[in-house]
Amino acid sequence: MGIRADEKARARDRIVEAASVLIRDRGIAGLKVNDVMAAAGLTHGAFYAHFENKDALVEAAFHAALDHREGWFRSAEKQPRDRRAAHLCATYLTERHRDHPGEGCAFASLAREFAQSGGPFPEIFEQELNVSLSRLATLISDDTSALHDRQTAIGLLSLCVGGMVLARAVADQDLADELLNAAAAYGASETRQVGHTPDTDNPKEKDPS
Repeated sequence: MGIRADEKARARDRIVEAASVLIRDRGIAGLKVNDVMAAAGLTHGAFYAHFENKDALVEAAFHAALDHREGWFRSAEKQPRDRRAAHLCATYLTERHRDHPGEGCAFASLAREFAQSGGPFPEIFEQELNVSLSRLATLISDDTSALHDRQTAIGLLSLCVGGMVLARAVADQDLADELLNAAAAYGASETRQVGHTPDTDNPKEKDPS
């Protein structure tokens, strides 16, 4: 790669990284090209040397934002298999993550907007969601069955993302903390068995209805 091409690639990386932070913090509607370029240390005029339009930037920023999930997965991999689900919940459902969306999970920040944006975005979101679910299923697999692993992964990610969305949505700080703590505690509970079929001989697991 020549010097000029290398410089262009580095400039593009700066733009995408800046956009990945701003889009999680402000959403798609709040993502302004001027702000992205300023955050990247570049002029507005340089934008079209790298992207055809804002939609192309949004797609690149979303993928870049999700690259950060690999650190979450790698951290869990270091834990004993039976502690990984609890670790994933504990490291996701934090006050720092709640208070700094620009550094956090793109699913929690952008799910609703991507679903409503039309074009390629709903499909892109769904593809990345399935990537995360497959990765989670492998991480927390207990060798019961592939279906059980996937159901557990869906339950875990829904708990984490849903808990974060609710904690960010409320103005009451105490309630926000309570939501995070309760979701993390539920995720860590040994009695949480997503996809488990109740034992009808065990009264503790019978349908209360």
